[in-house]
Amino acid sequence: MNLNYAEFLEIVNKRFSPAYVFYGEERFLIDEAVKRLKNKLLTDGTDIMNLSIIENVDDKNIIDSLETLPFMSDHRLILIKDDEFFKKLNDSTINNIIKHIENGDTNNCIAFIFGDKIDMRKKLFKTISKVGAIVNFEHLKYEEAVNYVGFFVRKYGKVIKKPVAEYIVKNIGVDLYRLLNEVKKFVSYSNDKEILLDDVKFLISSNMSESIFRLVNAIGLRQENTAIYVLNRMIANDENPIGILAMIVRQFRILLKAKYLLMQNADRKELQSRLGVPYFSINDIIEQSKRFEEDDLIDAYELCLKCDRELKLSYDGNVVLESLIRKLCN
Repeated sequence: MNLNYAEFLEIVNKRFSPAYVFYGEERFLIDEAVKRLKNKLLTDGTDIMNLSIIENVDDKNIIDSLETLPFMSDHRLILIKDDEFFKKLNDSTINNIIKHIENGDTNNCIAFIFGDKIDMRKKLFKTISKVGAIVNFEHLKYEEAVNYVGFFVRKYGKVIKKPVAEYIVKNIGVDLYRLLNEVKKFVSYSNDKEILLDDVKFLISSNMSESIFRLVNAIGLRQENTAIYVLNRMIANDENPIGILAMIVRQFRILLKAKYLLMQNADRKELQSRLGVPYFSINDIIEQSKRFEEDDLIDAYELCLKCDRELKLSYDGNVVLESLIRKLCN
């Protein structure tokens, strides 16, 4: 079976399979799925003895885990978290795993956790698709992420209005771990029962995504002092200079691509699809792209690439980035 998270939740309480594959961008939901599986399979008090987590696979530890019987429980759960899985194991070991899965043995249930993508052509995945479940954890849609913000806030005993939750998602994105971390900040900061928009705006101003947007916007307006101020705030918040540059490069790449697409009269839906950004950010990207001429965007992109080389050779990333900002503003 090939499932999404909601479909996995529907069936996990009714039955379980000898093998699972969890993959995708939404790591929070992957961790939640693992918790559901543990609660379903493992008897209270014996989970330490019946849970194997393998983060660095080899032929021996995989086979040993498959041959170990449950202790005072009907099941064991083997979690494999290694994206190099297929490179590290020989064909014989992989074939043994496939035979174990094909036999339908749930004494040892095995769950693979991979990154964003998997190669469905591999025999192991084809087998699991037939007798187990492959679950894809894509990033949530905007409205789903807004609902999760409300859920997180209620979990900490507070309330939040939908427009405030929407503002958070618009500025933070839809990654649930990032949203959860930001909600913790809002809850700690707020003295009231309700999370208020003014508090959220104050705390979110140091968020990297918003800061990068403010930084590039200031560059577009040739506001050198403002751009340097935003950069210094980010450095003071312990943002990595290489990470800052990567986000600047990404933003200029998006703006340059948006510029070309707008010249071809692309509508907002096509922009969202071709740029790979949330739909709610399209208007902001269009407005920001208008602040730059095409040649300016090309020059800015090339300056950033040159800065990348300088940054890797320098001990003071702040000075290198300040120099870049001054060049971009002038």
